[in-house]
Amino acid sequence: MSLTHLTPDELQAKLNDPNTLLIDIRNDHELVSGMLPQAIHLPLSQFASAFEQLPQDKQMIFYCRSGVRSIAAGEYAMARGQDNVAHLAGGILAWANAGLPLVAA
Repeated sequence: MSLTHLTPDELQAKLNDPNTLLIDIRNDHELVSGMLPQAIHLPLSQFASAFEQLPQDKQMIFYCRSGVRSIAAGEYAMARGQDNVAHLAGGILAWANAGLPLVAA
């Protein structure tokens, strides 16, 4: 079992899938740049304490600014038994560089 690395285009294709849970793990102050559509915000600093409240039956897809923290969140989820876990490679920077839309936080 390994973490799936999604490109911005691959992630965009999953946004309307009801079985996808998109999680923004950036810090509160980072949200001024916007969020990906349909994402929920759960800072990495609060992730471990809130993980059990997340729907465990959905594909969890994490993103952060550049893709480093989202790998840590994905590995955490997999260590707790999640097998359908991915992250946005390159983070929100890659998403924005691809010209994809952001929404206000």
